Amino acid sequence: MGDSMMGSFKLVVDNKVKFYELCTISELNETLILRIKHFDNDLKGWEEKEVSENFRLVKIENNKVYFDGLTFEKVGENKLNIYVVFEKSNGLKEEIKFSYTLKN
Repeated sequence: MGDSMMGSFKLVVDNKVKFYELCTISELNETLILRIKHFDNDLKGWEEKEVSENFRLVKIENNKVYFDGLTFEKVGENKLNIYVVFEKSNGLKEEIKFSYTLKN
């Protein structure tokens, strides 16, 4: 595997960390793969040790990057929307939008 880009995210609600995510984007089989692992606020992993959530690159447009099940959309200099497809317990899929603003 070649070089990877790495990032992290934490969800804070009422000044308390709810969970963390670590992610990498790396080249695999002539495309890009976004891998995500989740952790509780006490760093207990959600996924099994050898498992991550994987999203294969589908296409790139001017302000959007489409992965299979997850899309990033730049909507301003400091604003980003992330669309995530979740599968419900009844098997139906639902896309949920998360909006982020960079704070200086």
